[in-house]
Formats: sequence, structure tokens, C-alpha cells
Amino acid sequence: MSSHGSAKGWAIQSLAEFIGTAMYMYLAIGGADAVTRATNGQSGGLGQAFAFGIALIVTAWAFFRISGAHFNPAISFSSLITGHLNIPRFVMYFISQLLGAMLGIALARGTTPSSESIGQVNMLANGQGIARGFFLEFFLTAILCFVYHMIVHEKNRSTFMSALPYGLTIFSCHLFAYRYTRAAINPARAFGTSVVARWFTRDHWIFWFGPLCGAILAAALHILFRFMDFDYHSAGIDAENQAQYQRAQDAVNGTQQTTTPYTSANPNNGGYYDQNANYSNNNVNPNNNGQHNTTTTTSGSR
Repeated sequence: MSSHGSAKGWAIQSLAEFIGTAMYMYLAIGGADAVTRATNGQSGGLGQAFAFGIALIVTAWAFFRISGAHFNPAISFSSLITGHLNIPRFVMYFISQLLGAMLGIALARGTTPSSESIGQVNMLANGQGIARGFFLEFFLTAILCFVYHMIVHEKNRSTFMSALPYGLTIFSCHLFAYRYTRAAINPARAFGTSVVARWFTRDHWIFWFGPLCGAILAAALHILFRFMDFDYHSAGIDAENQAQYQRAQDAVNGTQQTTTPYTSANPNNGGYYDQNANYSNNNVNPNNNGQHNTTTTTSGSR
């Protein structure tokens, strides 16, 4: 059994979620609190957004190759629905994220002066009602989860940079929601701040049900697009050149079953692609009744 599916593999990934979530919360909560206090609260949502967005970019980039850098029960729940996590692994991630969030926020509290209490407890503010608060957390978490699915689970040439759009999405969400809910969009973040502050607001449930319901919507959208074979209709979008684009188009249109002349790379070698869209070195010339050529050229790569 591979380490990815073994108990050892799950333990490593869960440990990464625990440490990664702790690092993320330590940088994000501590940074957001420091920026807000340094500017006497004048930074508002912008300072908060920068603190959370940059913290997620750097920590997700570090842990992406280990656990996928969820750091958020809503992301894990959405991944469970889409089939990218199984139930035991989801439970381990969930526990690791809650514990990591509490540790990171407690460390942020413990490494600052006692007079500087860590704020950031999620609550409804500025006239935000319960229904509006719920749907704000619902829709923003759905956007975050859907972006995660498309940049991480849908493999492409930019997957290795997934931490960047992941963090920028959190940045955008915080710009929107900080004024109204202090932008939870993450049950572990809402729970951790409330535990450390020893204060659970009456509307704390919104910051669980809103994000988790949003995760369901994001999973449904991703499953829908997969069901409709969206990548079939955008074949070749990640091509590096016209030749790769044409090969991808031929593959989905069924025209790859006939040899397609390809001379842009080297117009003198008369190479072609076979029916599997692999570049052939013309060892077999389709114009000489299947006989081999006497000259050999180097095979190209996809």
C-alpha cells in the first residue's frame, strides 16, 4: 500500500494540517490584530485582508505538497463530497485543523503583551442581520471552496502556484466581509478565536453552518462541471504552443485517428502524431505501404 493511503501517510498529512493551520492562524490573527491596533483601527478590512491573504499564501505554499493545505474544515468537507477525501481522512483533518487553529491563536496571544488581547472573534456587526450574515459566510465560503477545487483538484500547468490564487481569494473575501462578520469563512478560525478569548457569541453557529453549507454548494458546482466534461470543451487551453493545442483538439474531436502532419517544429523531418496524440519519429511512413524508413529522427515529447 502506498504511503498516500496508509496510516503513516494519513498521519503525516494530518500532522501537516495541524502545524500548517497553527502557522496560518498565528500569522493571520496576530498580524491582523497588530495592524489594527497600530493604526487605531483605521486600517479596517484592508489590513485584515492583507494579514489573512499573505499568511495563507506563504503557509499554503509550504504545505501544499504534503496535505493539500486545507487549513479549513469547509475546504475538507467540500473535498469529502467531491470524493477527494474519504471519511477517516476528513475526520483526521477536521480534528487537526481545530487543534491547530487553537494552538496558533493561543501562541499569538501568548507572544504579545498581556495588555494586547487578541481580538478577531467573529460576530455580526454594523447592522448585519442573522440571515444576511449567514448567507454572506455561505456565498464567500462557496467561492473559496470552488476556487480551491479548480486550482488544486483540476490539475493544470499552474497547479504548483495554487497557493497564490488561494490566498488572493481569502484576501478578497476579507475585504468584503470583515465589516459585517469579521470574515470567518473558516469554522476552525471562528472556533479558535472564541476558545482563546473565552467568548462565544450568540450567533457563533453562523460561522459553522454558513461555511459548511457553502462548501456543499461549491462541491455541487464542481461535480456539475465535471459531469458536463468542461475540460473536454476547453482542450488545449494550457498548451504551450499551437502544436500542443492542435493535438489536444484532435484528441477530443476524434481526428487523432488519422495521422496529422506536423512540421512546425522541424519542417524537414515530416514527422506526425499517431492516434494516441504522441509524436512519432516517422519510423513508419504512411506513404510507403508501412515500410520503415532508412533514416531515423529523434522522437518529440508531448
